[in-house]
Amino acid sequence: MTRKPSRKQQAENTRKLLIEKASALLAAKTLDSISIQELCRSAGVSVGAFYHHFENKASIIIELYRDCDKYFTQEVIPRFENVEPSRAIIDYLICQCDYAVKMGVDLMQNAYKAQINYGNEFFLSAGRGLPLGLKKQIVKAKKAGLIRPDLSEEVLTGELLIMSRGIIYYWCVSQGEIDMKDVIQRIVVKYLEGCR
Repeated sequence: MTRKPSRKQQAENTRKLLIEKASALLAAKTLDSISIQELCRSAGVSVGAFYHHFENKASIIIELYRDCDKYFTQEVIPRFENVEPSRAIIDYLICQCDYAVKMGVDLMQNAYKAQINYGNEFFLSAGRGLPLGLKKQIVKAKKAGLIRPDLSEEVLTGELLIMSRGIIYYWCVSQGEIDMKDVIQRIVVKYLEGCR
């Protein structure tokens, strides 16, 4: 006899399904053009179930960023334990660009729109997985003498994220027509040279 999932597991499954269906819809449409009713129909759940899990549609975008942070914390950061520190900073930011490519131009465009209109406190938080991993690489570079000791890890992390997010934004605007890895490589190498 198969056991029925607990209420907690059913709720988690519904939440995951809504995020999955929203991702699929966002690959083809803008967040503004997707109705909550359409999303719920796609997931086969009630509108009430949606509001049980999410405050509004933009909350879905925030959840997608939580997934990004989880991915960086669990998958990306451990890869850089033994990588030469200045190379690790560049490659870490390239991983951020690779994640954007994996998500796709349309979804990333929607994510940027949501960042502007909703929840920017969350997006700008230095305590998220992606920024914390970058800061870890900067600390290692400072300890290795590759970055001047008078420079703040927090400021460097913020400035590098401004660069990488700007490059991803430009990639979105150009409909994926730029080589983000090449741009990251050129800009970040010059930036790090100025930090020595």
